[in-house]
Amino acid sequence: MFQRIQVIGVIGLLFLQGVAWAVEPVAVLTEIRRGSGEVQVKLAGETEWKVAQPLLALRPGDQVRAIADSRAVLVFVGGSGPQTVSPANSPFTIEAPTQETAPERLRTVVAGVTRFLLGQSSAPTYTSLSVRGAIPPQILSPRETRLLPGSVTFEWNGPDHLRYSVRVLGPEGLIWERTHLPRQPLLYPGTALPPRAGVRYTWELEAEGHPVQRAQFEILPPSEVANVQASLALLDPAMLPEYPRNTVVLMRAALLFHDGLYHEARRELVAGIQADPDEPALHFLLGKVYDRIGLRALAAKEFKEAQVVSTR
Repeated sequence: MFQRIQVIGVIGLLFLQGVAWAVEPVAVLTEIRRGSGEVQVKLAGETEWKVAQPLLALRPGDQVRAIADSRAVLVFVGGSGPQTVSPANSPFTIEAPTQETAPERLRTVVAGVTRFLLGQSSAPTYTSLSVRGAIPPQILSPRETRLLPGSVTFEWNGPDHLRYSVRVLGPEGLIWERTHLPRQPLLYPGTALPPRAGVRYTWELEAEGHPVQRAQFEILPPSEVANVQASLALLDPAMLPEYPRNTVVLMRAALLFHDGLYHEARRELVAGIQADPDEPALHFLLGKVYDRIGLRALAAKEFKEAQVVSTR
């Protein structure tokens, strides 16, 4: 009889834990500032505190605490504004979000990018590769991406001593080419045939002794440009004065990432990291962008950097 009660108790505990995990996430951890302390989380139904990870999705009942001079920033799916967790309000318990009084369009955009960020908390696992010698030529950007209208700049990695050729091909064949180039960003000239919106183009990178690298890009159709630009205008520090700067950068990059504008998302994140290299979520989302466009070595580097700055 006692053993039966024990079994029922265990089943009941597992059922409660299952119910807790069945609840949809309502918040995402957008900033972690460790300082001399640590940001920790305790999930509902668990007893141990764990080191917080960037872009962690949180459910009602989960707790976040900041130790010493550390702090964290949370954003909620309901568009109810950010929440800063500090030692003064620790431990902070996640609750179902309340509705914000901000304009509906702003709430919708914030809620959308927050839900997108909720699905980005896991990092892929890569097999470690030993690379000897110089990095071979590799296309960085634009790479398997859509682009907002404007100038196109081609970027790549590779040894400085090599000279490179760049070609752009469209449905009509070769439309532009440059040869004997140093390794530095190359602007597509205004005198060349402009890429047409909604048309997929291929650009090639070639260096002597190395296979040709190819990547594709497409200019966003006008029917979609206005919507993206309107959403970006809402995700502006002037429109979101209560949101910390890094969280705004993260949200803008998430919007672009979601819409397949990986080139623009990368640019937002790189600029954010240059301004604040110690924000793990920026490194983590940049790693997700690199993973999406097939730059796995760079993705692994950013995931590692996110882990390092989360714990140092």
